[in-house]
Amino acid sequence: MNQQTDNMYIDDRYSDEALRKREEIREHISWFREFLTFGTSLPEHIRRRYGLEEDYQRYKKLEIQVHRMPAEPDCRGYGKEQRMKELCEAGRAKGKITLAVEKAYESICPAPARDYLEEKYQELFYLRGMVYRKDYDDPMWYKPEILNKYGIDHKGPRETVLKQVEKAYRELDARFCRMTGKKPDADELFGKPAVRQSVPAQKEAPENGARENRMCRRKGRRPGF
Repeated sequence: MNQQTDNMYIDDRYSDEALRKREEIREHISWFREFLTFGTSLPEHIRRRYGLEEDYQRYKKLEIQVHRMPAEPDCRGYGKEQRMKELCEAGRAKGKITLAVEKAYESICPAPARDYLEEKYQELFYLRGMVYRKDYDDPMWYKPEILNKYGIDHKGPRETVLKQVEKAYRELDARFCRMTGKKPDADELFGKPAVRQSVPAQKEAPENGARENRMCRRKGRRPGF
């Protein structure tokens, strides 16, 4: 739609407001990429704009605690278990805010960078591998940053791990398809969800019932007898 001025028409795409918004989006994309690539701190106005403030503050708080940890258990009783617990909490917090920032980045970036897409593809490849592997602690395959990001407890029962992997894969596969136009393949890997499989059966029931009623009316008897 065009805006009319005293002596000309101005295309809305080139109005001052539209140009300002595009510049703002480019700035936000740049900040998100800086955070995802280098861990650069996000400005407060961007965190609040995209609903990241709470997760970001928790991540920063735990990050500071980790940096203040003593290198070895000291005389004050700061033991190995406490250290590992705080490290795990910090890892999960970082994974959560990283995933949130990725989704915010994807929501405003019309063409994500190639290296970003390659990173998401590698994550899909890793999650796919977890379906077949059983030794999740193997140093060759252990990637806590991915496990933390998608909320996968690799120490849990095999059945629980597979459910978490499926959930993570389906969500990431859907995101990747939106960015690339790729055909989803989660159903090929995990099978169709039970709810989706039951839909055809629910549709067939009324049709079968209607067919039976028509046949009964032709034979002059009541349905079901």
